[in-house]
Amino acid sequence: MNIKRLLFVILPSAVILSACQRAFATDIQSEVTLTAAENIENYHQVITIETETLTEENTTESTYAITEATIFPDEALAYGQRITKGGSRDAYKTSIYASNDGAFQKENSEEWIASATPDPLFSSISVYPYETFTALVALFESKGTVVSSDDTYTVTYSGYDETLNRELSALVQQFPISGTKYDVTITLDKETDFITVLQLQSHTGSTAGKRAITQNLTAQFSKYNINTPTNKPN
Repeated sequence: MNIKRLLFVILPSAVILSACQRAFATDIQSEVTLTAAENIENYHQVITIETETLTEENTTESTYAITEATIFPDEALAYGQRITKGGSRDAYKTSIYASNDGAFQKENSEEWIASATPDPLFSSISVYPYETFTALVALFESKGTVVSSDDTYTVTYSGYDETLNRELSALVQQFPISGTKYDVTITLDKETDFITVLQLQSHTGSTAGKRAITQNLTAQFSKYNINTPTNKPN
């Protein structure tokens, strides 16, 4: 079992594909010129997703989720948790732990439950493979602007581009919605070429009988190659 192979790209939204229609992030071949996925033995990621939906009745529905995970790609080990608020449920926490010895999950303070495969566990809390983000950097680097400072590279993009929309939708396995506007800022460490922060906002304006959706995704990366593996908590 390889973490790079088992972590799937899932971006929660009102237009997400079925969980059965996922694609491997490592199937995506991109010309990455800034960021590097090599020499990463482990890393920590925190992903925040905020979604606001303006309904046909002119009311606003909001959801918020934050995922924290530590990943060891070469050791096929990952663990983390996701807190979700909004929607029809009360706030709840989903925890996962997956290694070569098996995959486990639990909700809130319930008992750990063994799973036959870790795939749905990772997708359920949005643990993204690092290759997804290197592909996003390459995509927005090719369409946007790159600014170099003493310590960082900053990639920015703002606007609407139908080709970019299709490419991004294929990357995150989400139905492309015509007219989606993106505002993106990505910061990379200049010395290592590692990603530190990725901020992506998408906005789909309403049309007759349709909803307007604004989604903000912030991904923060830290603790590259300094994490120590832990056993499954009790």
